[in-house]
Amino acid sequence: MSDLVLSEKRGNVQWLTINRLERRNALNPDVMDGLREGIIAARDNPDIRAIVITGVGDKAFCAGADLQTNATTFSFDCADPRLPFAKLTRVVFGVDIPIIARVNGACMAGGMGVLGLCDLAVASDNARFGMPEVKVGLFPMMILTTLKRIIPPRQMNELCMTGEAISAAEALQMGLLNYVVPQAELDTKLDWLLNRIVDKSPTAIRRGKYAMRAVEDMTIEQTIAFTESQVPLAAATQDFAEGIAAFNEKRSPLWTNR
Repeated sequence: MSDLVLSEKRGNVQWLTINRLERRNALNPDVMDGLREGIIAARDNPDIRAIVITGVGDKAFCAGADLQTNATTFSFDCADPRLPFAKLTRVVFGVDIPIIARVNGACMAGGMGVLGLCDLAVASDNARFGMPEVKVGLFPMMILTTLKRIIPPRQMNELCMTGEAISAAEALQMGLLNYVVPQAELDTKLDWLLNRIVDKSPTAIRRGKYAMRAVEDMTIEQTIAFTESQVPLAAATQDFAEGIAAFNEKRSPLWTNR
């Protein structure tokens, strides 16, 4: 992995930190590839129960694409039909481990796309959110993929078409975030949320996230048919047997991740 994305295993949680303080953690191809590689490594490690994505410092989670004149962000290889952010998105949509965004500051443009890839998000109250692409003659095309499932259509239209930023409180209200806390309490709240995830059955969460993703575009009848087929499969896992035994024996379960 590039040193532009720091990877650190903390217990059962894999932390991926965008490491471009001088560029407000802006995205470039190396950053996007580094995030993708880090997520793949976490996905393939059976010890990992959750992934945290954040940025270094306390000013920016990710300020979007790197727009400096010598940046390679928009230098495309026309022989490769898959763009770096598209590659990252495709990988994330196949990951069944919870991904949590730790939004420690400005979250703009492509940063909003990274936020949209995450299942949960905790932000500091000084964070700002926006899609200012129209101010430089672009439109937030790629990040529509991740945000259209989260932001209501009217508010999505306004963010895309005006390019104006909103506060953390406004982002919370529209469902973009789970929690907003003072900057000094960000890690405390994040740890609280992680602790509520990593002590649960990793098998149940993995199968559940897979099912939630699968039913997104199904009709009601298709959803019923799919989810009813998943119940006996979940009930056949070792984690389910352990969970029932622990419940009846009034003890904490010892999950096998199987």
